[in-house]
Amino acid sequence: MTLAQVAGQDFTRAFLNQVEMGRSMPSTRLLRVIASRLGAPVDYLVDGSVRVMDLELAVERARLALLQGNAKRALALVEPALQERMTLGSDARICAAEALRDQGRAEEATRLLDAEEPLLRKREDRDRLRRLREVRAGRRAIRDAGTHLRLADRSLREGQRDLALEHFRAARILREADPAAADSDPLPEEDEE
Repeated sequence: MTLAQVAGQDFTRAFLNQVEMGRSMPSTRLLRVIASRLGAPVDYLVDGSVRVMDLELAVERARLALLQGNAKRALALVEPALQERMTLGSDARICAAEALRDQGRAEEATRLLDAEEPLLRKREDRDRLRRLREVRAGRRAIRDAGTHLRLADRSLREGQRDLALEHFRAARILREADPAAADSDPLPEEDEE
């Protein structure tokens, strides 16, 4: 759509251009008008949450494709998330490196991992550094529910709540898939406050 189509009679194209460039903030009412005309939820305009969710889904689907032995599909799925910053982009790049390695493109995988490692070190992201090292060494990280619970507990202690949530979810899913294993993987003790 053009700026004129989105603006309609409610505001000027110049104002919409300023909003696009981050120089002006529309009122809630105008934000609803813009979202309606674009056919997008207001949340998407505010923080891109729909887009981020789509990228997270793509990375998870790529990880599953790797587990199924389909490196080519994994690389195609993860491609849109490669330029993202922070943890989502790191997950995408590590997954892409693993897919490249599986396709026999070790030099490309190494370059990707070499570029990612300093970023992870700067953020002190031990879990992703561990995954990076596993990919570099040609190993697949196979974790049980107990491992995920320990990593979740460590992530909480380190203040990485999003990562802790990811590990708790993985532990729950693994336990649901194999209830017999639940007895061998006790839940971590909660910190007393």
